[in-house]
Amino acid sequence: MDKLGKSFVILAAIGILVAVYHGYDEVTNFSAPGTTVCNINNFWSCGNVFHSGYTTFPPHGGLSLFVYGLIWFPLMLGLGLWFTRKKGGINGAVMVPILMVGNVFTLYLWYLELGVIHALCPVCVSLYVLNYLMTAICVAIALKQE
Repeated sequence: MDKLGKSFVILAAIGILVAVYHGYDEVTNFSAPGTTVCNINNFWSCGNVFHSGYTTFPPHGGLSLFVYGLIWFPLMLGLGLWFTRKKGGINGAVMVPILMVGNVFTLYLWYLELGVIHALCPVCVSLYVLNYLMTAICVAIALKQE
């Protein structure tokens, strides 16, 4: 496994850990307003985001957003391992469009957090950044494969 492929797999594995923490946090109300675990201030606050009423997709009755992370990052890990073990390396041309689905979804989440809720969940932002980094790796792989 080359360095870029290994980096992708490691980031996906970290994403799983963060997504599990995020799910635990939301389900158990671990970062309720007033705690300091994920509530740095009124703006950087998991609790404010979790209690905003905008934690499902589709809105108002869909799946809790943390479920998407619990599906997305294991899927990315599985694809990363499959490509590296069965195909000899990650296929950037295939992975970039898949990852862009996640990036477009994060635009919606940025809109909710910044434009509607007026608070950012640090754990959520870390998941967005992990997806952006995985995308950058796959873009680099795609460019190298040309």
